[in-house]
Amino acid sequence: MDKKLLNRIFLLAAAGILLVLGSIGALRAARPVVDTGPVTMEQAEIDTFNVEAVELTPAPTLEPLKYANTVTLLVDRVPVMTLENELAAKQMLWEYLSSSATAPEGEQFISAKFDCEMILTPGDPVVKPLSAGEALTMLSQNPALVPIQVVTLRTETVQASPEVSETTEPALPKGARIITQLGTGGVTQTSYQAIYRAGVLLETGAPDTRSIGTARATIVRIGTYTKANTSGTPDRLEGVEGKSKGDLRLGYPMRGQVTQHFGYVNGKMNYGLNISNSAGAKVVAPGEGIVVFCAERGAYGFVVDIDHGNGFVSRLTHLADVQVELNQRVFIGDAVGVLAEDADGGKPVMHYELIIDGIPYNPLFYID
Repeated sequence: MDKKLLNRIFLLAAAGILLVLGSIGALRAARPVVDTGPVTMEQAEIDTFNVEAVELTPAPTLEPLKYANTVTLLVDRVPVMTLENELAAKQMLWEYLSSSATAPEGEQFISAKFDCEMILTPGDPVVKPLSAGEALTMLSQNPALVPIQVVTLRTETVQASPEVSETTEPALPKGARIITQLGTGGVTQTSYQAIYRAGVLLETGAPDTRSIGTARATIVRIGTYTKANTSGTPDRLEGVEGKSKGDLRLGYPMRGQVTQHFGYVNGKMNYGLNISNSAGAKVVAPGEGIVVFCAERGAYGFVVDIDHGNGFVSRLTHLADVQVELNQRVFIGDAVGVLAEDADGGKPVMHYELIIDGIPYNPLFYID
């Protein structure tokens, strides 16, 4: 190799080493000096404070609210409530007693009274009293606080079913049934006192039972009358005769022709006389008596019933221009009205019945 070239390489390497060593020296010079000797500690001075005792002043105490003239209600020596004053307490108790003077539904009120010992004493002035409304509310919610005794009357009414009496009646067609008396059962009433304390039933008194309604049987009459041939027209004196009319005088209620007698007419029973005449014919009372019915009655038209007494009643039907009124007394021959026109345009007919003790009989047995 060329000798000059080797010298040049050597010089460059030496220069590089020197440059590195210089850099290391500079870095060491820049590091801080660390003291590696013993470490000494100095104690800091402590600040001192002087604490002086301070006497605290307490806050002022509030005086309790006081209520003057209050009273405390003692019930059987036990305090129950405090009220504003004696007058307010008495008024409240009177109102409470008045509101309690009632009876349960279905009972009759008799009396009410306080059932306890009550004393009014001076109240504690620091206890707030109740108003009258507050006291009444308290007592209504708990009536045992001031118990009240209430006496009532209980009444129970019992009505029995009426008895039914059935008898045969020869004047009625066979199988016919007529009620001649509508019965009522006997009515009994039982009463007894009931005593309540603070709304609770304590006891009941001895019962008192009495009859307030007389029993009356329902009378049913069952017909037995019949004949071999029920078709055609009846005889003039068909049927049976009833009891005697006594001194009663009876006549025909209207002039005219008897078109149908009492009895079976073509298989159907006719319970009276059918008398035909012109519309407007005069109708009179067949006998003395009292008008007990005077009004329209279905197919009979306008009807007038006259009670002659002793169970005899005349029934006049198909009337117009009636001249009598209910409860009026009439005498034989007095005008009652006139015969009405036939509703179907046919020949006017008045139907006359004689009813004895609720049963229709043949009038021809009794007309003079």
